[in-house]
Amino acid sequence: MGKRLAIVLTLMLGVAGMAQQSDSYTSWFEEGNAAYNEGNFEQAMTTYQNLVDAGMESAALYYNMGNTYYKMKDYPQAILYYEKALKLDPGDEDIRINLEIANRAVVDKITPIPQSFVARGWNSLKSSLSADGWSWLSVVFFAVLLTCLFVFLMSRRTGWRKVGFFMGLLALVCLAFSVAFAYESQRALNRHDEAIVMTPTVTVKSSPSEQSVDLFVLHEGAKVRILDSARDWNKIKIADGSVGWLPASDMTEF
Repeated sequence: MGKRLAIVLTLMLGVAGMAQQSDSYTSWFEEGNAAYNEGNFEQAMTTYQNLVDAGMESAALYYNMGNTYYKMKDYPQAILYYEKALKLDPGDEDIRINLEIANRAVVDKITPIPQSFVARGWNSLKSSLSADGWSWLSVVFFAVLLTCLFVFLMSRRTGWRKVGFFMGLLALVCLAFSVAFAYESQRALNRHDEAIVMTPTVTVKSSPSEQSVDLFVLHEGAKVRILDSARDWNKIKIADGSVGWLPASDMTEF
């Protein structure tokens, strides 16, 4: 009996501690927002950074950090945190718009390789919800599928059996798509193969060596995809398909 009581008390204390910690994080977030609204951007950033250092991660936090860096005219960092926010909540239109505005301050205007109609449609639909959103939608479609299966198997009327069959078939297709989108979105969250260039001007090389051939120049704020790593260098690819090598110290991954 005493052991059970100790376990219950430990759980209660743990829950109380988590609630208190959550209240502290909320208080910090509101404190940072208040400093931002007052125009004290340095204080706002310090408060937001404290939340990040404490292990907090959310689209709202990263979005506010992006806004703060933009007000401080630190455009590479603003782009970095808008990209982080968009990764967590790809359907948020405010994040997307502010990212586009921040990108206007970047020197490099890279024209991306055109995507096919199917690829654009797939990516647009996938980005309409977060990984959690697609996961919950998958649960809903699975519940609908089970309901339709029950109607199909248990109903004695031909009309209801047809409704159960065709609605179940539709639910199955929707479930397959939602699971695929949830899987891809979760994979994107777990990958850290993109980066923002943080050095004002960098020369992209043909191989991971300062003595190799110069290929092209990038400026701070440019977004790159990391293809490979060797020693202290990253093999990168930009939106127009150009590939080369950059020192890892010249970029921040996300």
